[in-house]
Amino acid sequence: MEKETERLLLREFSPADFEDVHAYASDYETVKHMMFGPNSPEETRAYLEKQCAEERAAQPRMHYNLAIARKDTGRVIGGISFHMNWRRDDAVLGAVLNRREAGRGYMTEAMRGVLELAFEELALHRIHAVCDVRNAAMIRVLEKLGMRNEGRMRKRGKARPEESEPYFDQFGYALLKEEWQRMKK
Repeated sequence: MEKETERLLLREFSPADFEDVHAYASDYETVKHMMFGPNSPEETRAYLEKQCAEERAAQPRMHYNLAIARKDTGRVIGGISFHMNWRRDDAVLGAVLNRREAGRGYMTEAMRGVLELAFEELALHRIHAVCDVRNAAMIRVLEKLGMRNEGRMRKRGKARPEESEPYFDQFGYALLKEEWQRMKK
């Protein structure tokens, strides 16, 4: 699966992406709000192998983990995923961006591209995302995309071992297809 936006190409990961992916997946500051990392080289390789084989082979395909690549350089600067539930016609959206690329609108552009795929090509009804309440950058992106904060889930996320509290709160955001269609007009 591929989706082109103005400055980005959302595409399947390949083993050749290792250096770019490991650059952000091994960086604590980039992944501190994620459910993975910082990765060792072995963990990054295992992730890429899984993306390149197992998940693409599933039928029907329920999980899409796409590389966010800049069209001008071809470099992978992040990843974006959506995991579908066909019975509910919905998906959960998640994303990570190399912190060295932050502040340029790439995350908003990539997520908008995936929302377009989800609502217009896959005909999904609802997209939702969950984020750490401390992740101000992701909250801004989700709200910029028109997603609604549906509430705070107390102590839903499991904290990293180095954090003083064992759990953290998360916000749930969602966007319905009819809301997406109204925004596009």
